[in-house]
Amino acid sequence: MEQNQEKPEKNIKEERVRNITHLYYSNPEIQKIIFEFSKNREICPRYFEGFGKRPDSFQYQGDVFELVKKGATSFHCSEELWSDALKLSTGMKEKEQDDLRIGWDLLIDIDSKYIDYSKIACQLIIKILRFHGVKNLGVKYSGSKGFHIIVSWKSFPQRANETKTSSMFPKWPKIIVQYLNEQIKEQLIEKISEFERPNKYIKDFSVSEQVIPDLILVSPRHLFRMPYSLHEKTALASIVLSPEEIENFQPIDASPLKIKIKNFMPDARENEARELLIQALDWH
Repeated sequence: MEQNQEKPEKNIKEERVRNITHLYYSNPEIQKIIFEFSKNREICPRYFEGFGKRPDSFQYQGDVFELVKKGATSFHCSEELWSDALKLSTGMKEKEQDDLRIGWDLLIDIDSKYIDYSKIACQLIIKILRFHGVKNLGVKYSGSKGFHIIVSWKSFPQRANETKTSSMFPKWPKIIVQYLNEQIKEQLIEKISEFERPNKYIKDFSVSEQVIPDLILVSPRHLFRMPYSLHEKTALASIVLSPEEIENFQPIDASPLKIKIKNFMPDARENEARELLIQALDWH
């Protein structure tokens, strides 16, 4: 019985996404923002449930819609930046990947059972980043119940502690995220506790543990949903937000039919994230 009940729901979700997919991705502005962000990244289309071939990359802006016409519902890309993503292969030695890797963006994935808790974590992390001198950062809605924060590779020093930064993926970004977790932990629990008291319908008091930034993205060749890509479960777009918009953001604001295009990748200053990196490494 359970399988019979799940199938219609899955079909409804897929039909909802596919009904909007062609119209949404046919917009040249959507194609452009996805294409521009894809440069030097490994990309992979998703066909509702299954992913396409890897490695892949866009050669032209029109490639985005060509894949949509073949059934693609969303697009995902790497945190790592490559000199030639098409040369990547399964089973490559670490040294071979290091030689291809230009650098890496710090991508912080925040997700929880409730989007309001993700908002709290997102705002606290932005506050800590700014305290460490990182003024230029990008924020986007994940398309479901979370947010992504990005700090550009250009913000980091080329070397730290006599080590080439580009070769320290995923170790260093993982350390940074763990450091940020530690920095916000007490405030996170405090603010969520304050939030829970007037909302008695929420019974799960251990949920604060689930809004800590997810470390899954901090792994070699892991992909994340590209800005303005659709989300298969919600049919909402992964829209870019300013930090000031997080407080009042609601998922309905990410309706594919009413979005406004913004740049996810900030114009970073050189060495802007140096203090963040050094502090995190010292803490580790």
